[in-house]
Amino acid sequence: MLKELLLVMNKVSLIALLVVGLMLGTGTLSQTQAQSSSDESDEKVSITMTEYSDYQCPACAYFYPIVKKLKDKYGSQLKMNYKFFPLNSHRYSALAARAAQAAKNQGKFLEMHNLLFENQKQWSESPNPGPTFVNYARELNLDIEQFRDELNARETQETVMKQKKEGRQAGVNATPTFIIEGEMLSSLPESFSEFDRIVQQYLNEKKKES
Repeated sequence: MLKELLLVMNKVSLIALLVVGLMLGTGTLSQTQAQSSSDESDEKVSITMTEYSDYQCPACAYFYPIVKKLKDKYGSQLKMNYKFFPLNSHRYSALAARAAQAAKNQGKFLEMHNLLFENQKQWSESPNPGPTFVNYARELNLDIEQFRDELNARETQETVMKQKKEGRQAGVNATPTFIIEGEMLSSLPESFSEFDRIVQQYLNEKKKES
């Protein structure tokens, strides 16, 4: 009788241990799922940054790798909106903007955008950068005849100047100018780390709102 009682008690203890283990396991899984859900929620939060830029502007060329690094870091959380703002003081900036727009018409805006900034010194010191821009288009496998036509088309120039007009109406008077979530940065960050902190602050605010 005693042996039977001990056997029953052992079975009860074993069942109790299994129940506790399952409860603890479920609790751990829930915490993991909660963390995963939180991470996914954070990734869905995004902010929009608009940059008004001039392809012949040295300051814009300075910020080009910084902005690119920010985009690489934040991915879909940082939506970039590039706008043309060619300054009258830069002889070829409007032509370069038209080259970017002509490439955009063939789905290669960002690629042309990168080439223009990465080779700014080369084409900006040329007496005639037009052929250089055509060579960039060739590198990108664009339809060259279409690119040439649209490079000098009235519609392309109108698109560039329309964006510049929008910038002026928004209070832009220099390049580069950055607008994050509708708020213009009053001063330019001096480094990637400083710009990174600003972007993170806006993302944190957006997370609080969501």
